[in-house]
Amino acid sequence: MLKNWFKVFLYNSLQNKLFFLLTVFGLAIGMTGVILAMLYWEDEHAYNNWVPDKEKIAEVSIDFNENKWASMIAPVGTWLKEKSPELDSYLYYAPKQLNEPYQIAGKSIYIKDILNTQSNFFEFFPFEIIKGNVLKFKGEVNSVALEENTAIQLFADEDPIGKTLTSPSGTMLVVTTVYKGNPSTSFRPNMVFHLLDEQIRNGVANNNTGDFLYGLLIKAKDATQLTAIQNQLNSIMDEFLTSPRAKNAGLSKEDYISKHGTIAVNLMPLNQVRLNNTDLPSGLPAGKGNYTFLYINVGLSILILIISIFNYINLSTAYAMKRAKEIGVRKVVGGTTKNIVFQLIFETAITTLISIVLTLALVEVLLPFYNSLLDKDLHVQLLNYVPFFLGLLLIVILLAGVLPAMYIANFEILKVIKGNFSRSQSGIWIRNTMIVLQFCIATFFIISGIVVSVQVNYAMKKDLGFHAEQNISIDWTKRSDHKLQDYELMKQELKKIPGVSDVTAATFIIGRGASSSTSFNFNDKTVQSENMGIDFNTLDMYNIKVVGGRNIQVNLASDTIDAVLLNKTAVEMIGEKDILNKSIKWNGRDLKVIGIVDDFHLSGLNNKIPPMAFFHLKTVSWLQSNLNSLIIKLKPEDMDNTISQIETYWKSNVDAERPFNFEFVDQQFAKTYAQYVKQRNVFSILTVVVISIALLGLFALASYTIERRYKEIAIKKVLGAETKELVLNLIKQYIILLTVGFILAIVPSYYLMQKWLENFAYRIDLPLYAFFMALVMMFVLTMLIVLGKAISATRINSLTYIKYE
Repeated sequence: MLKNWFKVFLYNSLQNKLFFLLTVFGLAIGMTGVILAMLYWEDEHAYNNWVPDKEKIAEVSIDFNENKWASMIAPVGTWLKEKSPELDSYLYYAPKQLNEPYQIAGKSIYIKDILNTQSNFFEFFPFEIIKGNVLKFKGEVNSVALEENTAIQLFADEDPIGKTLTSPSGTMLVVTTVYKGNPSTSFRPNMVFHLLDEQIRNGVANNNTGDFLYGLLIKAKDATQLTAIQNQLNSIMDEFLTSPRAKNAGLSKEDYISKHGTIAVNLMPLNQVRLNNTDLPSGLPAGKGNYTFLYINVGLSILILIISIFNYINLSTAYAMKRAKEIGVRKVVGGTTKNIVFQLIFETAITTLISIVLTLALVEVLLPFYNSLLDKDLHVQLLNYVPFFLGLLLIVILLAGVLPAMYIANFEILKVIKGNFSRSQSGIWIRNTMIVLQFCIATFFIISGIVVSVQVNYAMKKDLGFHAEQNISIDWTKRSDHKLQDYELMKQELKKIPGVSDVTAATFIIGRGASSSTSFNFNDKTVQSENMGIDFNTLDMYNIKVVGGRNIQVNLASDTIDAVLLNKTAVEMIGEKDILNKSIKWNGRDLKVIGIVDDFHLSGLNNKIPPMAFFHLKTVSWLQSNLNSLIIKLKPEDMDNTISQIETYWKSNVDAERPFNFEFVDQQFAKTYAQYVKQRNVFSILTVVVISIALLGLFALASYTIERRYKEIAIKKVLGAETKELVLNLIKQYIILLTVGFILAIVPSYYLMQKWLENFAYRIDLPLYAFFMALVMMFVLTMLIVLGKAISATRINSLTYIKYE
């Protein structure tokens, strides 16, 4: 019996190749999209899940006057330990991992992703220990732990335990531990040491409450106690920061808070740090995942699978109706309803299994491109998706096999044999519903694709407030006690290169942000501003305008002592119309405002332009240590040769141990919206896929349904119906279905796109023309398909279809 069923399936598939290919490829594309999306989903949700105490550990972040940062002052951990019985322990870490050259056996080896933290790091993140002893790592001040691949890179087959490494500052470190890293972790260091312990002790001893320099994780004794610890932290901020500052200002605490604001502490559990729908920042090295894009990606992939299943159901229903007479004859000659149902289920199962095999091939082929799109290294374990394939097989069999089979097998035999089944109203409601849903989903994709494209194009073309054509940024992370003097010497030498137009340095990097932030006071206003240490020519190099007052000048000595410029955002937050030549209180110093700088985007369009305070690098000496990049403006002629000369000078005179890394500033800033460019590309690809599936299904369905009406068309032609009348009669149902699908898509499209646009601080208004364009596009594409079939149907030979009537 199965053999005969298979022969019938094979015969029908070959006789109806279009139907067979559409159903197989449609399902395969839908399943492929879902599997790829689930790989991304699982990778993002796997972060920190292996950590035993992930629910008890939380990252600390600060909210001060709408400014949020994930760093803390040194004494807080000690204060919290004294006051909170719910606290188990705490861990400070340097938010920025280092890339440094280390001396090993007389050789200089460049090591990336070096973490400076406290000695109890492995109590928070218990990586598998391959060699050595965690207790020894914790007990010895200059101990270091190496990730196993790094240990092999540094020492090959030798036992690394007991080996020494010398840091760029001359500190000798001893390898005590080798651990196996876990890629699904917010910390993925290649090397760990705990020299931060001493810095924290010094900060506690000096009661340093002004420098928010360190990331902080806390561990509660129980996950339910995190809220209590957060409350304790807020009480500590009030007791040790707000109250003393109010007292020093001669104000009551209430008046001080109303004028200057208060510091609020937030906790984010470790298992939620990577993915959460909040604006809380994360200082952990792996950062936050793209929560919105992840859900968009998964949601759209599921929609494609749904539309693929709808397409299959639609085609299966139409095709089953075409076979209705065959099934009716079989019932007349003794075929049972049970056998007919099982045969149709068997054929559906074979089709789905073929789609699954094709899906496996598509996943393997497309995964490298998907990894490139997401900047990931995803790997697929297909055995993990066996439950998914089995579930989908059952769903497709139920919806596209059992339901049409039961429906047809139980239809009245005489109606089937007489050919009235396809003209019955009860035989077309499923098809119409599926078509409407396909139109609805396709319209949603078109609208969404237009909105995303318009917003990304807006971001790419928006006036950023600066112009950095031909400016390159060179990483300059080499430590020095006299960085300003080093910079001034390099500037003189680099300007001697023929292709170099100008050289400058600053404590901020376009596209990455500023290196530090400090609050300043003006009358009763407190503003948390970015510290923008600059040279005399920095603003001119970036073509950043000074819209009020003047820039700092070389010939005015006071401009390197007590002068400051504020950007327009900072001035607006102060609320002073005439701020020029007035003083602000910055970090205990009086600085005179000499100019107002036009606003410019520092770290991407998804962030609001922050308040900024600009001063010469000599004005704030400690900022000089934050000079981590050099900006060089190149002449347009022969830039490759110029860069080559700069690299030669750099390796010979500046830093021979670290790689020479440079990037054009405009490309550097473009990275801030790269994720949205990827979203646009994903929307474009998925929109094409969805429309293709929907329209191919519509083509096949229109072919079947119009062919079933050939006899009706022939009779109308004999009775004198005109071609125009016949065509309109054939296409009007599709116009109605398209209109209904479009109307259903309006509300979800509007709502979801508004939510997506909320990710941008600077965004477009939702373009209503996107809805009109979607309607026109769907109408044109539908008409191209249906109209062609309808016109060809009016040209049939009437005698062929009515000669036996």
